[in-house]
Amino acid sequence: MSGQRIRRNRRPAAEIVRELRHLRSSPLRIDDEDESWMEGHERPPTPDLPVASRDQLEQLRLSRHRIGLLLVRPAFEQAVSGCFVRVNVNGQEELPDYRIAEVLGLGELDYGYKVGEIPTNLALRLRYEDLVMLHEINDVSNLVFTQEEFELWRDNCVNQALSPPTSHMVTRKKIELYNALQCEAKALSLIQRTFSFALRPAQKCSIVERHGAVYPWRLKHPLPLIPQPPPLPPPENPPRGLTYRIQPKSIASVLQGEEDALPLPRSEPDGN
Repeated sequence: MSGQRIRRNRRPAAEIVRELRHLRSSPLRIDDEDESWMEGHERPPTPDLPVASRDQLEQLRLSRHRIGLLLVRPAFEQAVSGCFVRVNVNGQEELPDYRIAEVLGLGELDYGYKVGEIPTNLALRLRYEDLVMLHEINDVSNLVFTQEEFELWRDNCVNQALSPPTSHMVTRKKIELYNALQCEAKALSLIQRTFSFALRPAQKCSIVERHGAVYPWRLKHPLPLIPQPPPLPPPENPPRGLTYRIQPKSIASVLQGEEDALPLPRSEPDGN
């Protein structure tokens, strides 16, 4: 078999030419969308759409813990401006009520307070509903936005004619926050040594919050116990048309009293 010649079948030239012409006439396919070397085949830019869901807005949310990390880094105001927080709008003695608020900037207070172990007198200038107010950083929650709070914020944007953030703004802000967190933080000992404002005494709170935790539910305080007044006795001379129901025990006692009041029959003297 080794001595036999192997006959190879060659394709006819006409078939090869026909296949080459077919390949030349077919359009060029670009499988990789990132290829921009060819003119006219550049990747189209993504549309800049406004935020439409709670998960999209959640990317711009700053928790109290994250604000504390940014507080000791430079460009703190630039980093937090344009972000959103979940802030308690009620006082310390009231039930917590949270709103989604936009951070417009910073303000200074006349006193100091502590965010964790960091002393500061800075407050967040927040916009929610139709108000712009200063809030301490401790008023910000660590929990995520709820669907009810997001719908209230979206309705408020429509009523106040406010433009919601767009997808391009979300992307730029995420990069800005990442770069801010990569900066070197100030030493806590240096901040405590150079802080000159009088610290406000710490407010008393519950045991869970005192140890740095938060309640995952909305607190509901019980209503104050008010004793019910005793029932009023019926009047002695009630007006006509009004009747008063007597308790069963009193009915039994009345019947018993009537039986006691009945005269006993006299026994006839015996004539014998």
